Amino acid sequence: MRFLTNGLSGREPLLIDPAKAKDHAVLAEKFGFTDMLAQLFGVAPKPYVVDGIGVIPVVGVIGKGLSPLEKMMGAADVNDIGDAIDAMAANPEVEKVALQVSSPGGTVTGVEELANKVRNLGKPTMAYTDSEMASAAYWIGSAADRVVASPSSTVGSIGVYLAIPDYSKAAEMAGIKMVVLKSGKFKGAGIEGTSLNADQVENLQASVDGIHADFKAAVNLKRKMVKADAMEGQTFSGKQASTIGLVGALADSFTEALAKFAGASSAVPTAVHAFAKGGKAISLLKAKASDVEEEVLSLLTPRQREMVDELEGIEETFGPFDQTS
Repeated sequence: MRFLTNGLSGREPLLIDPAKAKDHAVLAEKFGFTDMLAQLFGVAPKPYVVDGIGVIPVVGVIGKGLSPLEKMMGAADVNDIGDAIDAMAANPEVEKVALQVSSPGGTVTGVEELANKVRNLGKPTMAYTDSEMASAAYWIGSAADRVVASPSSTVGSIGVYLAIPDYSKAAEMAGIKMVVLKSGKFKGAGIEGTSLNADQVENLQASVDGIHADFKAAVNLKRKMVKADAMEGQTFSGKQASTIGLVGALADSFTEALAKFAGASSAVPTAVHAFAKGGKAISLLKAKASDVEEEVLSLLTPRQREMVDELEGIEETFGPFDQTS
């Protein structure tokens, strides 16, 4: 796959397990034409709306600006997913949006921006997987209000890597000496037949660390219970992920998760709230989301909205509060 080439050759970081990236590239090259025919005569996953919920599939290795052939071979383009989100946001018939995720991750470019789009959608969101939501796919899915997984699914892989092969010894044994004429001490790092110097390694490591820091910070914007030691590149089963906050709830199927999402409150949880505007207090006693008017919701400060999100996340994990809890 063309869009994976830079990452696999060490020219840019990747948000996908290296073995899975290599497998995808090899299989695409070997069986690409067969897969293309299957896609042409089959049905590729497309966004759809059911009972007021817009469903957006996020399936396959993730990239940006993919060619039609790459999409036919099973890759997902962040541009297409972003366009689908925009369409759902503008559709008055769509009340909530669900991401149906089955992806091991992919390249870095466009992932952070897509996660921001999910996080700022303005309609209740859910991300669900019954297979895999890892690396770049988890970055995107974690931005949803609710993250749900099947118990045996694979979740996490919050990490970044950059692999640069060192062929300098092979070139030396072949009688080849690479002479690199360049300006700037970081230019030309990783040219085949050369070794990285200490400054180049430090610079590349800083780049990878920066992306990792952004990834972890993005996860914690919505999944505040996730601790740093759960974001070091490891993966978890859905069941394990639910105990450490990566996943807020478990569901055996997308149908089950969708049914729960359809009946879930979308804005303010059951509680007593009071807001003031222009000296006038507005009180809501045990208000349900469906009963809350837009006028009242508009009075929430960003911090109040954040607190609502936090409470909903806790309730997803531990259940509703009562006197005994």
